[in-house]
Amino acid sequence: MRILAACVAFSVLAGCGSGSGGDGSAAGAGAPLPGVSSIEASQVIDQRGGTITVTGSSQIAGTRAVFPAGALSGATTVTIGHITGAAGVPGDVLVVELGPAGMEFSQPVTVTVKYLPQYLANRNIGDPTTLKVVALTAGAAGDTLRTVSQNASQGTVSAQATRAGRFAVLGYSNATLSGTYAFNFYVMDARFGGPGTIEVDVPATPFAGSFAVAFPGYAFASELGTISFDGAGSYSWSAIRNNSGTPTAVGGSGTYNVDPDGRLTLDIAPVGNVLAGGDTFVFTTPTGDVVELGLGVRIGGAYGNASLSGSYRVAHYYSDATAGPPDTIALDIRSTPYSDSVDVPFPSYGFNAELWSASFDGAGNYSWTGTRNQGGVASPAAGGGTYSVGADGSLALDNGLTGHLQSGGNSFLLAAVSGQPIQIGFGLKRGGAFSNASLGGTYAVTLYYSNPAATPAGGNSIDIDIPDEPFHGVFGVPFPLAAFSTEHRRMTFNGAGSFSWTGTRNRGGFSSIVAGNGTYSVAADGTLTMSGGLAGNVLAGGSTFLLSSTSGQILRIGVGILW
Repeated sequence: MRILAACVAFSVLAGCGSGSGGDGSAAGAGAPLPGVSSIEASQVIDQRGGTITVTGSSQIAGTRAVFPAGALSGATTVTIGHITGAAGVPGDVLVVELGPAGMEFSQPVTVTVKYLPQYLANRNIGDPTTLKVVALTAGAAGDTLRTVSQNASQGTVSAQATRAGRFAVLGYSNATLSGTYAFNFYVMDARFGGPGTIEVDVPATPFAGSFAVAFPGYAFASELGTISFDGAGSYSWSAIRNNSGTPTAVGGSGTYNVDPDGRLTLDIAPVGNVLAGGDTFVFTTPTGDVVELGLGVRIGGAYGNASLSGSYRVAHYYSDATAGPPDTIALDIRSTPYSDSVDVPFPSYGFNAELWSASFDGAGNYSWTGTRNQGGVASPAAGGGTYSVGADGSLALDNGLTGHLQSGGNSFLLAAVSGQPIQIGFGLKRGGAFSNASLGGTYAVTLYYSNPAATPAGGNSIDIDIPDEPFHGVFGVPFPLAAFSTEHRRMTFNGAGSFSWTGTRNRGGFSSIVAGNGTYSVAADGTLTMSGGLAGNVLAGGSTFLLSSTSGQILRIGVGILW
């Protein structure tokens, strides 16, 4: 919550909720998916591939699955069932099951799922292209799948799946957010404290000396907490805010709205997006003095150390007021009276972006290697230690980072709730087969970044006036607002290595419309590289990706989710 005197960061709180019924919600985290299954189609498909389709008078007629060559290792009896009475989804949602349950595919399978006209009418959805196929999993967050085609006249949406299971077509409404979510965010707000100062002593002239400029740590904060959405437009939240190393308990409540296209707004001005399956949301502030980024994941179910196992890619951003040595301002005073305007150097040394490849053993031990970009200087970095996952999904690393694990373990959040540095992180599970085609369609992307070059010449300076000597004076140090930005982008990938985007940038409190384009590549292991110095990773299925700056002076962290 964003408080300036009351709520400063809730801009990053908005969730994608675990649904427990209601209109439009997805199966909730930890929720069972009971129901009665009736097999509507059955066919033997082998390694050569094939198609299974539901025909006739079945309510799910038109549902099908297309298996490419190599998706299956051998002859398999594949089934499509109609599930009725499934918990966690409203009654006007068709739930289908591709079997056998638990089967994983060596190549993505195109699943076409039916939806009912009354589902659109009941939610006033006028644009069926906003609908998404969601994989429903008991005890885990729903996985929103990337759309490959739609047929509005037949009432179907097609997406690619990497495993068998239950699927449904869902749209967006306030019920998309329902239940409890973990969130974190990183905030820049120069109003958190008074400006820094330097003390100048000139005993006599001529005088030459340097004066240290303290890192403006007062302006940075992180938060880690939980937020509950009621599925009908109201929320409440609580968190620990770490402002300049000092933790404070914060909380509040308010109202939210999820538009039919998945755009999310809170009553305190933040905007963002939520996945149709309700497992991840992103948030930022496109206007105003608070420059912040936040994200949230659905939580629920039973957790333990074994819930966090395997390889993950982690984007990590932090400011460190203890780093140094501090910048200095040099004065050369030949005589008095003296008057000059002195530029304040940007404290690049205190800002870091990292991209890790981390491995968790499921038993409380982890290790990582990666690249650290400290103020534009890149270097290899590595670490390791122990971790613990509480029964509620809370995550603690021995390096002081804490967070929360998404139900199902596909992602996790990190933040530092006390002390320096002020940190935020996001982890995505690695695994699967990828190519440039793994990113296709439109994504909502939020970015937070620091850019020393964005401060205009003379825009961050101190006016030094010394009338005579001896002199002692204290001068305020202006905060470099223009060096910090967030962006909320609508980014379209063509599946073949090119992207374009439009969005809103909040640069130090000044909002503007921005746009761009570029190229990208997705390696076979999911590693994402984008023009402009961004790198990251794609989650299997293509619903989510993370970004970080591994080189260059613009230090960024970002997350993208299907729009």
